[in-house]
Amino acid sequence: MLDLSATIWKRGNRRAAIYVGVGITGAVIAVVALARLTDAGVLQVPHIVTFVYMASVYIVGYPLSAEVLRSAQLERQLQVSEAKLSETERRMTLAAEAAHLTLWEWDIVRDEIWATNERRGSGVNSLEKLDFNRFLHSLHPDDRNVVTAAMTKAVKGDGVYESKHRIVRPNGKTFWIAARGRVEFDGERNPIRMRGISMDITAQKHAEEKFRLTVEASPNGIILVDKEGHIVLVNSQTEKLFGYTREEIIGRSVETLVPQRFRHAHPSDRRAFFEAPMARAMGAGRELFARRKDGTEFPVEIGLAPLETPEGTFVLSAVVDITARKEAELEAQRHRTEMAHLSRVALMSEMSTSLAHELNQPLSGIVSNAAAGQRFIDRGDISFQEIREILSDIVADGRRAGDVVRGIRAMVKKGQTIRQQMSLNDVVATVVQIVSPDALLRSCEVETILQPNLPPITGDPIQFQQVLLNLVLNAFDAMRDTPVSNRKVTIATEWNGDGAVRASVRDYGAGIPEQARDRIFDPFFTTKTEGLGMGLAIVRSI
Repeated sequence: MLDLSATIWKRGNRRAAIYVGVGITGAVIAVVALARLTDAGVLQVPHIVTFVYMASVYIVGYPLSAEVLRSAQLERQLQVSEAKLSETERRMTLAAEAAHLTLWEWDIVRDEIWATNERRGSGVNSLEKLDFNRFLHSLHPDDRNVVTAAMTKAVKGDGVYESKHRIVRPNGKTFWIAARGRVEFDGERNPIRMRGISMDITAQKHAEEKFRLTVEASPNGIILVDKEGHIVLVNSQTEKLFGYTREEIIGRSVETLVPQRFRHAHPSDRRAFFEAPMARAMGAGRELFARRKDGTEFPVEIGLAPLETPEGTFVLSAVVDITARKEAELEAQRHRTEMAHLSRVALMSEMSTSLAHELNQPLSGIVSNAAAGQRFIDRGDISFQEIREILSDIVADGRRAGDVVRGIRAMVKKGQTIRQQMSLNDVVATVVQIVSPDALLRSCEVETILQPNLPPITGDPIQFQQVLLNLVLNAFDAMRDTPVSNRKVTIATEWNGDGAVRASVRDYGAGIPEQARDRIFDPFFTTKTEGLGMGLAIVRSI
């Protein structure tokens, strides 16, 4: 009777509990008293007493029956809820297993840990109890303090737990786990449980380690930059190139490594790359420079490649110091310039006879005119008009001789290459003037077919003259056995309309032997008995 009343009281129906308790107690007392009096012959049980007894039983039995029915109904609802909960848990377990996740719960009050499947590494099945100390013992010794600090922070702080740690299996093997969880608190802000998920990230960690080793082994400087332009990873070669330690450079803006004069444009270039990320060379066609910690600069080549990660898109930069290459290129250029200068001197040496003849003509004219003037003066009958004409001829011959000397000097002068805007037709005209004496000595005709209104080109006029001189003199040599009437060299210029200008030299000699055509540009290869074999090699280098 007391259990029944207490059960009804706990379910919240206090009035029914009082009715049941009082009714049953009164009915029992009444029945016992009636039985004693009847046995003693004091009373005979009238029908009214039976009616009262039945009414009492009904009063007591009604709420009792209602409670029995309600208990049966609640039991059925509980069975349905438990079935739904079991189905939900089964689906969650299947989903977690399909995603390679482990669902876990830590009852903080009881210090019991539960998981959806076997806890890899600890060898503890989900049906066995696992307390926090046993879980902690399954961790790698170097990670225990880290995990303990993370859980303490979650329990005593914001309730969020996140950790990446290693689990050591009983067989000694280690694997990585990423865990996230959230603490549940009661009304008084006391932690009662923590629920979360764990995922095996061993393969990811191994891939990251391989990536790190690959980056460290690279002979180039490797820099990983996020979308905001912050450096998140560098290798040891980057430290050597720029003079920074990892601790100094990681987290700083990548513009730190860019020379001051280029920094204003770099952020926009970086944003443009992230808008259309693709592997490519940075600053194609431009000379790039990087800035060291001490402020010095050095020439570089930079390759860019996008790197997609769960944290977003990063750009992987490979920086190559090309200082040695640039110095080698400058040295090679110096050698080429020296060889070109020697070639020009050799050309002038080959043309010395014709140049002497060309120079002798104006000098002879000067001497003749001066002698004629002296004779006129000695006779005393010279007029001012005649003196003016004689002096004009001397000036013209002197200018002609000066032009020859300046041309020779320009060809043999040693100096740096000077690139400038020039007319190709003017270069051809200068070359024709230089070779004209040699052409007369060799009985060769020089013809020019120059297209008018050629666009200007950029280059060194002296080097262009050297190219044409080599080709024209080779043409003269190629026609030694050609009949005099057919000895002609044609120099032509043309423009194809899309910005390309071409100059060509044609002779009417025997042509280049078939077996020599693949080697005519090789250094020291020549088909002439007195040649050095450097002319066309230098022409190609220019």
